[in-house]
Amino acid sequence: MRHVTIVSKIRSLLRFTCNICNSPCSVETLDREIPSCKKCGSNVRFRWIVHALSTELFGRSLPLKEFPRNRKIRGISLSDWDRTANVLAKRFDYKNTFFHREPRLDIMNPKSGIDGSYDFVVASEVLEHVPPPVQAAFDNLARLLKPGGFVVFSSPWASEGDTEEHFPDLFDWQVVKFRSDYVLLNRTKDGRLETFENLIFHNGPGDTLEIRVFSIDGLLANCQAAGFDVALAEDNPAYGIVWDDWSRGIVLRKIKSNG
Repeated sequence: MRHVTIVSKIRSLLRFTCNICNSPCSVETLDREIPSCKKCGSNVRFRWIVHALSTELFGRSLPLKEFPRNRKIRGISLSDWDRTANVLAKRFDYKNTFFHREPRLDIMNPKSGIDGSYDFVVASEVLEHVPPPVQAAFDNLARLLKPGGFVVFSSPWASEGDTEEHFPDLFDWQVVKFRSDYVLLNRTKDGRLETFENLIFHNGPGDTLEIRVFSIDGLLANCQAAGFDVALAEDNPAYGIVWDDWSRGIVLRKIKSNG
């Protein structure tokens, strides 16, 4: 009986090729965020970003190492994974940017002169952290793109209800450590002082503050208001891309103007 159980478990392994490092992989389960490639540490989301870029740029899903070199393709990322970003920088006219260090880009206030500059933007796990109003971030993503350009976008989202803004009146604010925990202090635009406890951070305590949880309806409304067509991510089991029903990635395509 014990032998049968072990054999059954082996046969249930999911097998795929990592499209980032080209390694063969075998895992019991696939998860959006948990690494499932033992060689490079990629997860479903990272592999989907590569798949989405390839499909949109080349019309087919290529492994990252087979992306053709074309310096006419301009792209930019908002704090993308180094393992992917380093290869993209060798293939395209591409830059990986950050909020707190160089090269800097604040999606709530992009530098002037870069409107309509890019064929693609990668914005993965970023917009749940920007201050309100979040619509400005979606509008600025559209501003960065050439007509017909696209955004490879992901963020946690709930399948029902409305987008939940944790701090809707955020204006003049700071996260401070108080004893063994963190609190957010906010002075609203009309002068009220607010204090928030039980904060949620991504990447560990005190790191990246969760400002909101999107709902899928709210998220799609933001995208459409910014002038995007939207397409939810599809599975690609051959590359270990199998999503749960919630928080699939989304490709946002800038609608070409008729002018």
